Amino acid sequence: MIKWEPKYRYEQVADDLRERIERGEYAPRSPIPAIPRIMQIYEVGRNTALHAVALLADEGLVVIKRSQGTFVVPLEDRPQR
Repeated sequence: MIKWEPKYRYEQVADDLRERIERGEYAPRSPIPAIPRIMQIYEVGRNTALHAVALLADEGLVVIKRSQGTFVVPLEDRPQR
């Protein structure tokens, strides 16, 4: 039997953003929503939004450019899994 464990809210937000990136809703080199907008969309606090985006950056899906935004990394530039 599989034991279901709930995910942290930042993981849920990251999962949704990841799916949107993979579906092409956020095109390569285009920005994803800014932290304040992520907070509104997902009804989460600043730390949760920051943690979700940091997780995507750690995975190589996005790059964070200070004072410019967070941008989707093109598929060919992403690290191999």
